[in-house]
Amino acid sequence: MNGKLDNFLFHETSIEKTQRKTHNFVADFPDAALINHDQQMKFNNSFFFKNKSIFINKHNRYADYPLHSHEFLEINYIYSGHCTQCVNGKQITLNKGDLLILDINSKHSIKALGKHDILINILFQNKEINLNWLDSLKSNQSVLFNFLLNASMSKQNQSQYLLFKNDASTTIKPEVQEILSEYFFPHEFSGTVISSYLDILLTKLLRQYSPEMIKDNQVSQDSTLKQIFSEIEKNSKTLTLNSLAEMMSYNKNYLSNLIKSETGFTFTKLLNKQKILKAHLAVVSTGKSIQDIIDEVGYSNRNYFYKIYFENYDELPSETRKKIRSIE
Repeated sequence: MNGKLDNFLFHETSIEKTQRKTHNFVADFPDAALINHDQQMKFNNSFFFKNKSIFINKHNRYADYPLHSHEFLEINYIYSGHCTQCVNGKQITLNKGDLLILDINSKHSIKALGKHDILINILFQNKEINLNWLDSLKSNQSVLFNFLLNASMSKQNQSQYLLFKNDASTTIKPEVQEILSEYFFPHEFSGTVISSYLDILLTKLLRQYSPEMIKDNQVSQDSTLKQIFSEIEKNSKTLTLNSLAEMMSYNKNYLSNLIKSETGFTFTKLLNKQKILKAHLAVVSTGKSIQDIIDEVGYSNRNYFYKIYFENYDELPSETRKKIRSIE
């Protein structure tokens, strides 16, 4: 437990004292913070950030918070108790340790919090940090996410959200507590410390980020497609269409046609995508030789590997490494 942080977060603000007595919402922002948008509250960037890349605050308790949206990505973290929200028309309940990511322009309202309910808001000024950005990080390692990311591009106007349920095996509590402590009780280099812990926090969330969390996509509901993608990701080095068909008890031609009709790609194309994703990750994150990488991902023909790599990244692996070194 962090006694100093607990005392700060559970202490009643002046707005909370008023809301506890009246149960009526008291605005915690000036009119200048709002953009007029069809009678709905929409917040702009200028009020919150003021030369900072992130803004963090405790949500005021004891009164319903009206429907609103933001020009930026928002993280809600349940520090204590629970919280009920209506996000894009859907009611969800968050419990202690849960974390909700709201994409740019997502609409949500929040039911009144009780005495023991502490909701933390973390806002990101950079508009490049959004759910498509998170998709793209994951897609660097997963042919399924690569496919879903491309499929989602036609839905960019559709606001989304992600809910991460508390998981003891991948807890994010230490990172959140450090971020809050450095933000509310700043010291020298607090900004750098916060930035570093945010990187760790987002990386931990990325570990939990699964295909089922991407809404409104056929793969999330289709167990056959999920199994196909799963086998391609796990066994891309040795998998063949014959072995996959036998494993799934399908006729090879039927399975080939199914993959093509549901994903728009042939089995070979999907397999190559996964191999090249693994190869690219090894190129940018390890010092292994290109030949070792080729062998590791399962290509027997070096020239074919270079052809596929160039088709996907418009450059050769050696050129990718030169770019990485120039940045460093």
